[in-house]
Amino acid sequence: MSSPDIVVVGASGLVGQRVVGELVRSQASVALAARHTAALAEIDAPVHAIEVDDPASLAKAFAGAKVVIDCAGPLRETAGPVLVAAMTAGAHYVDVGGEQAVMHGLYQRHESTVRKAGLLAMPGAGLDCVVGDLAAAWAAQHLLGAVEDGPAVRSAPAPRLAEDRPFDEVTVTYVFDHLALSAGSQRALFGAAFTHPLVWRRDRWESGRAGERHTVNAGPALGGQRDAIAYAASDALTIPRHVSASFVATYASTTRRAATAGAMRWLARALPFVPRAASDLLAPYASPDTDYTRTQLAVIAQVRRGFSAAQVVVRGHDMYRTTAAIAAWVARAIAARGAGPLGMLAPGELFCAAPALREIASVAGLTIEPSFGS
Repeated sequence: MSSPDIVVVGASGLVGQRVVGELVRSQASVALAARHTAALAEIDAPVHAIEVDDPASLAKAFAGAKVVIDCAGPLRETAGPVLVAAMTAGAHYVDVGGEQAVMHGLYQRHESTVRKAGLLAMPGAGLDCVVGDLAAAWAAQHLLGAVEDGPAVRSAPAPRLAEDRPFDEVTVTYVFDHLALSAGSQRALFGAAFTHPLVWRRDRWESGRAGERHTVNAGPALGGQRDAIAYAASDALTIPRHVSASFVATYASTTRRAATAGAMRWLARALPFVPRAASDLLAPYASPDTDYTRTQLAVIAQVRRGFSAAQVVVRGHDMYRTTAAIAAWVARAIAARGAGPLGMLAPGELFCAAPALREIASVAGLTIEPSFGS
């Protein structure tokens, strides 16, 4: 029996099951790896029982694979060991996270690991941060008059945009209505609230202001003009790798009510001064029959230079199904590609923004609204 192209770690979890479903529907060659394998018995694919802290079990599961997708949580515990095991097995690495602190840690500790292995790794291959990263790149290209058209996957490294004259500002805002979160997402979100989000300012990352306010127009379907607050999304880490700008930051809006948004800003400002151990008191709960499809979402990427500005808005629903569709598409694209950029890559370093975002929108049921002609 030939080795599978793609191995899904955490295949029995909320996102993992959805990633597997996307891959099976696309007839990808896939194997499943999980700590608890009973729930995977009905899927027609090889199944491996693993422990993330057991390199031997990971090596066996990853043998011969082209790409490993890490869907196992919490990523702050699984991402490092799974990435290292994938590199050792000669497989590219993808994960579904978007936690800024986790991705920052991977860049700091493992960028050289990936480069020396001669492979590629793309952490954050989900809603956060593939959509915002590519949308920002597309808007930036429009302002430069250099929008790419052609294959979605790059065959050679791309130059960093606006290197000679950086943009003034790039922002990505995540807008949600009827937000339904899994227990794991609640833990990640609550944990992130105890930190100051990183922003890119004048060629370096620094701590931003917790609770900083930002205003976006989310369109009529999502209540028009809305307040957003500083949010530790990973786009602030990835965008500066391929777009030169004086300031890059990420925000989130989860309510249309101005009074509630104001209270959330004050809470966000206070939480970083609360002992981090307080997050252990959180007892998240998500009903087994939670309807994640009711969540409406928009990712709004805005790029500004002087009096010129461009915006790309991507709309959809169900953040978990969206993330699964994106991660499956990314893994299939990597498994099928020939020569191309290697190393720890941001989405805009591996993919051509406009063609890739259009393909992702097609598989993930998203709509794209540029402020300019598409």
